[in-house]
Amino acid sequence: MYINEADLVLIAPVSGSILDNYLAKGFYRYRQVLFTTFYIEYLGTLYDVFWLRTDVTSVKAGSAFNKILRQNKSFTYTITRLQITPEMENLFALYREYVPFEHAQSIHDNLYGDSTNNIFESYVIKVFDGNMLIAFGCFDKGEKSIAGILNAYHPNYKKYSLGKYLILLKLKYCIQNKITYYYTGYIGIGLNYFDYKVFPDENAIQVLLHEPPTWVPYNKLGKSGLEGLGLLAHI
Repeated sequence: MYINEADLVLIAPVSGSILDNYLAKGFYRYRQVLFTTFYIEYLGTLYDVFWLRTDVTSVKAGSAFNKILRQNKSFTYTITRLQITPEMENLFALYREYVPFEHAQSIHDNLYGDSTNNIFESYVIKVFDGNMLIAFGCFDKGEKSIAGILNAYHPNYKKYSLGKYLILLKLKYCIQNKITYYYTGYIGIGLNYFDYKVFPDENAIQVLLHEPPTWVPYNKLGKSGLEGLGLLAHI
């Protein structure tokens, strides 16, 4: 299900409580539209997916949380309004060749498609090793929520868990800005690729059930408990 760009332009910018409300209903940003889905296709097979969000106020720092902060303490980072740079595009090209999942050809294609304007209030976290950009994470901001849209990191820095580090930096941003929910996308049933989205505290994760649409604690079900609740399970 899509809400197209023409309709969204009428209420643009899609930020503040407007974005909050769409995210709470299971909609997510793709290019300059909002969409929701209950399944995806990967390598010719369909998989059930469930949308996730992190209750920022409930996150507790565990050992994995602190380990990543310690191992990345020599890196610096910035948070600014999103502006795509050639440096970011070059890094994304390296990342795109490295990861197994299909990605758009460029950051611009991923976030804008054929559009030239961004109707969302978007920010980017950039992580540096000295003067070298080694990771970035883009997110859209509402009033009481953010939505993580696109992350990329340099393959040579895989051991630093920069994807998870970006999650921690977004959580820190949420805390500093009194934001309640961090929407991380979906988790796949039968796929492990998206499991990192329950990091860093599985007990702070909520999952959206389909019928009726209801956010419930993820730890009450886990992936095994979600297996029989997906759309494909009833076909």
